[in-house]
Amino acid sequence: MLETIGPFLAAALTVMVFSYVFGDNVLFRLASHIFVGVAVGYALLVVWYEVFWPTLTSGNVVRVLPALFLCFLLIFKLRPTQGGAARLLGSIALAFVLGVGVALALGGALFGTLLPQVFKTANISLNWSHYPDTENEPGLVNWLNNFIIVLGTIGTFFYFTFAVRARGLLGGLREVLVRFWAGMGRLMIIFTLGALFANAVSSRVAVLVSRLQFLAGFFGG
Repeated sequence: MLETIGPFLAAALTVMVFSYVFGDNVLFRLASHIFVGVAVGYALLVVWYEVFWPTLTSGNVVRVLPALFLCFLLIFKLRPTQGGAARLLGSIALAFVLGVGVALALGGALFGTLLPQVFKTANISLNWSHYPDTENEPGLVNWLNNFIIVLGTIGTFFYFTFAVRARGLLGGLREVLVRFWAGMGRLMIIFTLGALFANAVSSRVAVLVSRLQFLAGFFGG
């Protein structure tokens, strides 16, 4: 049954999304609500069957009680015009969720990105003799790649340097040094953002081509 109706539903939703070409309309909003609703429903099912239900059936109910209590407190944030006590209870749960989220984000950025990048960069050798030629590519290419990595990493860290200019000759020398490396970091950030934007555009074009091919095969076949 689902194998028969599925292609028709997919084609209908695709056409509804493509209707945005003619401007914001009811069909596009309906398709957006359907996609959001399905995503939220799927996330809730995954959380229930992968987190809550195994914990409840394993006998470790005590472990899930704090999470359930915080979820209950979030109910008080549904109405923004409610009293001060209810607003305070909802704010406690919301502050805890935001605090944990910020801590995870900072920890992931520090231990998952910044420190590994620093350690990898520190282990890079810029000695010419460490990059012999191979059958696939010359050693000069590997050396240039590593040199760009070192240059980009140092420059990016200098770009986020915020300090008051020191007085005297050394202060001016420091400012020249920081500005040079910050300029290199700025170029690296621009190149990185441009590459990310190009990757995002290419992925969306690939999705568009895929959906157009699906519609052509659905209506043509």
